[in-house]
Amino acid sequence: MASTTQLQEGTLARPSPQVRVGFGHRLRNWMTGMGFVAPALALFLIIEVFAIPYNLYISAHLWDGFGEMEYVGTENYTYLFEDPLFWDALEHNGWFIGVSLAITVTLAFFLAVVLDSGIPGGGLFRIMLFLPVITPSIVVGLAWARIYSAQGGLLNRTLELFSLDALTRNWLGDPDLALYSVLAVFVWRWLGYGVILFNAALMDIPQDMRDAPAVDGATAWQSLRYVIIPLLRPVIVIVSIWYILLGFRVFALVYLLTDGGPFGATEVVNTYMYDQVFTFFDLGLGSTISSLLLVALLVVAIMRNRLTAYIKRTS
Repeated sequence: MASTTQLQEGTLARPSPQVRVGFGHRLRNWMTGMGFVAPALALFLIIEVFAIPYNLYISAHLWDGFGEMEYVGTENYTYLFEDPLFWDALEHNGWFIGVSLAITVTLAFFLAVVLDSGIPGGGLFRIMLFLPVITPSIVVGLAWARIYSAQGGLLNRTLELFSLDALTRNWLGDPDLALYSVLAVFVWRWLGYGVILFNAALMDIPQDMRDAPAVDGATAWQSLRYVIIPLLRPVIVIVSIWYILLGFRVFALVYLLTDGGPFGATEVVNTYMYDQVFTFFDLGLGSTISSLLLVALLVVAIMRNRLTAYIKRTS
């Protein structure tokens, strides 16, 4: 027990009295917090509670956005599934997803490995790769439209400069080339995102785990295959899901470069939906397409969660 002398000399501090907070004070704190949260909460409730059910409601009607709605049940869905243009657009989205997974993920991974090896100028190279990611879509689209231009475009003029006139093309006007031209821009723009994520994950691997395979006589390829790649499986899943979502959501790039042309050669689901709503004023069909896209994105989200859970269980 503390003596009187100790208390007088200040060697022991007296316990501070507990301050009881009244109901009014707690209420003011709660209202202050809700004041900051309310705008985001209201937007969330509008989207979740109103917009999605209302979108489903519109999909069951024929409506131009101005007049009265005409109930048609599932006719919009039937029309959509029987429209070959919709299936062509969906196939083109599949191309974007396939290219993202087959080329972009693979290339991003190996570029990240090269950057992780400590090459000179690696920091500058990272910045150059990531710049297209943060560049606005309208800037990317307009810039590449000028590069691809059949008349005086940078790509054709460069080919002519090196006496390769036979290789000049109407890159965005040829139905056989347009989709590949847009896909090339898609890869160029989003490649840096995967590189940065993979590079960050590689930096988190402890050095002793990197050195252990070499001590055991493993080659660089064996170390990459049996040590590095298994450790990066969660990141590979995240990057792959991200590119799948980008493939579903692609719109601005296609709209700015080709507007879905020529002759529907680059039409994707989002440009098809845009045309139905803003060109033909068929909001019912547009809502039908957006409802199906929502279902597709939910499937991707569920797949991502299950893959992540599986990797955690098996790691």
